Amino acid sequence: MDRWPGGYQLHAPPESVDLFRFRALVERARTRTGERAALLDEALGLWRGEALGGLPGGWAARAREGLERQRQAALAGWAEAGLAAGRENDVIDRLTAALTADPLAEALIAIQLRALHAAGRTPEALDLYARSREKVAGELGAEPGRLLRETHTAILRAPEKREPVLPPDLPDFTGRQAVVATARTALAGGTSVVVISGPPGAGKSALAVHLAHRLGEEFPDGRLFLNVGGADPLSPPEAVSRALRALGVTDADAQGNPDLRERVARYRSELAGRRVLVVVDDAATAVQVQPFLPTTPGSALLVTSRSRLSTLPSAVRVELGVLSAADAEAMLTRMIGAERAAADPEQTARLADLCGRLPLAVRVAGARLLARPHWTVAQLADRLSDERRRLDELAVDELEVRAGLAVSYRGLRPRAQEAFRALGALDPPDLTALTVAALLGAGLDEAADLVEEITDARLLDVTAAGGWITRYRMHDLVRLYAAELAEASADHVGRAVTAMLRMAERLAEPLPLAIPRMYRPDRLPEPGPAWTEALDRIDLGVFFAAEEPALVAAVERAAALDLDEPACALADALVFASFAKVNNFAGWTRTHAAAAGVAARTGNQAAAAVIACGIAQMHYKQDRMPESREQFAAAAELFEAAGNNRGLAVALNGLGTVGREMGEHREALPQIERALTMLEGFGDDAGVAHAHYSAGFAYRELGEDAAALRHLEKSRDRYRACGHERGEMIAIRGIGLVHRARGDLDQAERFCADAHERATTIGDLHLLAYTAQALAKVWIRRGEPDRAAGPLAAASATVTAHHDQLGAALVKRTVGEMHLAAGRFGRAAEQLDRAAAGWRAIGLDLGHARTLRDLGAARCASGDHAGAHAAWSAAAATFGRFGVREQDELAAWRARWGCHCAPDQLTAAVSSAERSTRSTLPPARAANSSPGQPRPDNSADNRG
Repeated sequence: MDRWPGGYQLHAPPESVDLFRFRALVERARTRTGERAALLDEALGLWRGEALGGLPGGWAARAREGLERQRQAALAGWAEAGLAAGRENDVIDRLTAALTADPLAEALIAIQLRALHAAGRTPEALDLYARSREKVAGELGAEPGRLLRETHTAILRAPEKREPVLPPDLPDFTGRQAVVATARTALAGGTSVVVISGPPGAGKSALAVHLAHRLGEEFPDGRLFLNVGGADPLSPPEAVSRALRALGVTDADAQGNPDLRERVARYRSELAGRRVLVVVDDAATAVQVQPFLPTTPGSALLVTSRSRLSTLPSAVRVELGVLSAADAEAMLTRMIGAERAAADPEQTARLADLCGRLPLAVRVAGARLLARPHWTVAQLADRLSDERRRLDELAVDELEVRAGLAVSYRGLRPRAQEAFRALGALDPPDLTALTVAALLGAGLDEAADLVEEITDARLLDVTAAGGWITRYRMHDLVRLYAAELAEASADHVGRAVTAMLRMAERLAEPLPLAIPRMYRPDRLPEPGPAWTEALDRIDLGVFFAAEEPALVAAVERAAALDLDEPACALADALVFASFAKVNNFAGWTRTHAAAAGVAARTGNQAAAAVIACGIAQMHYKQDRMPESREQFAAAAELFEAAGNNRGLAVALNGLGTVGREMGEHREALPQIERALTMLEGFGDDAGVAHAHYSAGFAYRELGEDAAALRHLEKSRDRYRACGHERGEMIAIRGIGLVHRARGDLDQAERFCADAHERATTIGDLHLLAYTAQALAKVWIRRGEPDRAAGPLAAASATVTAHHDQLGAALVKRTVGEMHLAAGRFGRAAEQLDRAAAGWRAIGLDLGHARTLRDLGAARCASGDHAGAHAAWSAAAATFGRFGVREQDELAAWRARWGCHCAPDQLTAAVSSAERSTRSTLPPARAANSSPGQPRPDNSADNRG
């Protein structure tokens, strides 16, 4: 690189600069006639958009004009070579795209006229000349140049071609058997009008041409094809004039009737008594189609449109969607060859899926692979896997997915275009009119009209009808196009997330852990009249269940735009509205990962602390206690650093709860009691209630029953005072467990039955599983084991359905105890072995030790004294480590089962047990390797 007074000069090898390579290839093409087309094609392939695009100034404009002249000259040379080689259709396709961009390029128009005439499409050639002449006269005030006029004259004097005015059928047309059969049967059976509708790229035109070719015998007088749409749709008079010319009426006769009615009358007189199939392709409205409606028997009309054209009378309608997976793969296979597709069938299927199984996209992908025989299918699939460039990749020559979508978008009114762009910014997996109302701050009626307009343009699909809360979605490629058009729409997304947050708050319920809230309902801005009206009218629970995937995606989108407050607040609200109630760990994980990321990026420590609490709560409910402890500790540090004592109290409460779940009751109690004191000071009834419950839980485990009852009764009263029914039932059940542990079975049954009846009343099946287990265990203790069978079977089904691993282990252990009490020792051992495996899987040692205690009894009763002592010794080691009440009860338990062994047997058994304890028991704080669903009260039944 050299420095000059005006700047720098970069020296580069000529072969590394596209312009130099282009000129070199053009020069080689002048002298190599046999390679001319290929060399010019390679040269033209070096162009990407406008030369010096975006560079201002007079020099750039002059240079750009000169370069464009060079490109057009090369294109004209390539087209001439193509005509000489008999490839008229290739020339027509490429020049059509070029003339769309530059409709006054007379040299290219002249070649296109010759190509159309050579392909037997003389009426189209004459029509192109007429339209070009009008444009030249209108914009330049002159007649076309000599070359164009002479080409036109030569075509007029040439012998008339009699080939049907119809594009060729696609040799690789695939699938659509059902719709082909429907349309063909209708047309062959006398139906005069068939409408094929569908979204951009669905293959409507290809299907129409395919049908027309298959219906040659039914319409012996001809098949006429008219494209009335595209970027420059024909007006009805223009369309009828083109049809007249195609039918042999001279250009002068067609244009000599300025009145549309006279042109239509002439058209119908030409068809009278003839059997002709007329294909009107890409109609935008019924108005374009009306002139072609058959009025006499014999002829028929086949229409393709993105709209359903519902006002056309007596029409059979055929709706096209995407291809089936099998048909999309079959299309690719027919295009690229069976051998190439079979080399990697998984990648062929993947490529079809990445194309959204949209026929146009699949065709483009196949064409790209045909143009690059050295590529594998996987290479193109990998390129399409990047959503940011997928639409760029789905373009080859004149085939381009983006262009088809653009036509539909440009047909929308400005307000609907804004709504489409806003949806691209939010990128919801599905939506309702309420989504648009939230994005635009629009009224409900306006939002519904906008959604229907976008749907009519086939840029949205209906997925579930439901009046004004009908659900819609975008095809993946439409979604990517909308995202491209989306402006910096943080305002739109922020407005929508705020509205969603208000809805989530209406469903929020307090949680047992009472994690701190980011926003209180009274601090939320109003979402607008549409949302307020809608939320008052709908079944909010049903609507929310359908809307939840979109809410999860909205958190992620807001986080991606660094909208930290709305993203974190909605993630937080969803825990209380849904995730913690219906066990949606997938959504919980996604929203909180996004929220944690944006809080870290923006330095929002207050939000980061709340989100850490939410993640801790999720891990807690998954029985992943070490991870839960880590997140609560991180939250405590953040709250303490920010001086947020209420948040600190909640985090301490969480730490104590995790500790008592892990059996570390002595260590957990100081944290719980400190949290209790702080929460009392803040007047946080729900937090205080849960802290009392945790303390009562821990004291019960330690055998301090008076303290346990005192805390559990306070927990019950506080839950009742704040209207937390579920918490109240959990506390009542806990009181029953204390009485059962003390042997007061009358009181135990009274409290456990009360909790069970309340859970039945509110229909909480998951909580019912735990109240049923507690009550069943009382009956087992009363000597009525068979009475427990029914409730335990129902509880087992519920916890299994909820993938609740702790609940499953607890119920299995209780079923084992039922069989043990009934003297079915073999079945007892079988269930208890399964329960022991369940406790090991979630790393809760106390549950495992209590199961070993029961298993020892089953083995002792079966005569396996050594096995019994091995199980009891392992259980004793765990009870002693945690200091729980069972360490003082195990001797009585052994005596109850009358298990006596010789000293040498006992020594061997104990030694074996110690080895077993070291080798098979998990560490005291082992992680849950396969997270399950939460227990209703987040606590095991730790007695008996």
